[in-house]
Amino acid sequence: MAETYVCKVTSVGQITLPKEVREELEVGEEDFIVLEKVGQTYFLRKVGVDKALLKRVRERVRKSGITKERLSEIVEEVSEDAWRKTYEGVR
Repeated sequence: MAETYVCKVTSVGQITLPKEVREELEVGEEDFIVLEKVGQTYFLRKVGVDKALLKRVRERVRKSGITKERLSEIVEEVSEDAWRKTYEGVR
């Protein structure tokens, strides 16, 4: 059975994850999550990497001058490719 949670969106586009969701994902204020779009559906998951490593990557990206839009395009391309490699042909 599917569970549904309602989240309010703030004026700057932020949402607060319900306590039950944060507990299940085991996320806190220093954690990162990924919002992944596959078709018309969005998936939320905890980033399973070392936080220090992720912070270094973010800093390097920031210094590189790459735009958020281009970075988003790259992440989407890689995510779609990974999804296809994992689930294509699985029924």
